[in-house]
Amino acid sequence: MTFSNVFYGKVAGLCFVAGGAMELFMIKTGFYDKVTQIEAERLEETREEREAFRRMLLEEVERQAREKNVHIKLPDGRQL
Repeated sequence: MTFSNVFYGKVAGLCFVAGGAMELFMIKTGFYDKVTQIEAERLEETREEREAFRRMLLEEVERQAREKNVHIKLPDGRQL
């Protein structure tokens, strides 16, 4: 069973309109504002853990650089 291009065009158009309606609904109900707020709260809760992990990685890189007598220039301008 084959369908014409017109049929596929109508299906694509219908899907486009349905997707647009869903996006409009999410914008009007404040969905994106709530998601942004939840994401910000989650990032704040894990901030200390992420900073501790970063410090640990930096210490390990510094240790390895000292062992191999290598100098590494960091993005913030410091040099290991």
